Amino acid sequence: MSEEANDLDQDWSRDTQKLAVLTWISFLTASAFTMLFFAFIDPLVIVDSVNVEWIESRNAGYAIGFFFLWANCWIAGWLSMRLCRRKRTGPVSLPRRN
Repeated sequence: MSEEANDLDQDWSRDTQKLAVLTWISFLTASAFTMLFFAFIDPLVIVDSVNVEWIESRNAGYAIGFFFLWANCWIAGWLSMRLCRRKRTGPVSLPRRN
């Protein structure tokens, strides 16, 4: 039992922490945008305009819309994180002047 406790006490790696934060923030953002988007637009109107016949209920439209927004938020967050990443180097030594 002590081995299991030691495994659970270990900290997450930096990359795992970034992935968890990115997933959680994108989930919350997608939730907010889903509420705002579907407050004004009925998912069945979108289904009829796109002419997709395999979606028959509003709940399926809500779920597909949420996962679409979640994926978009996750990709946008990941791209932002990659673009803003800075290189970690050692101390910079300035050239000496003679």
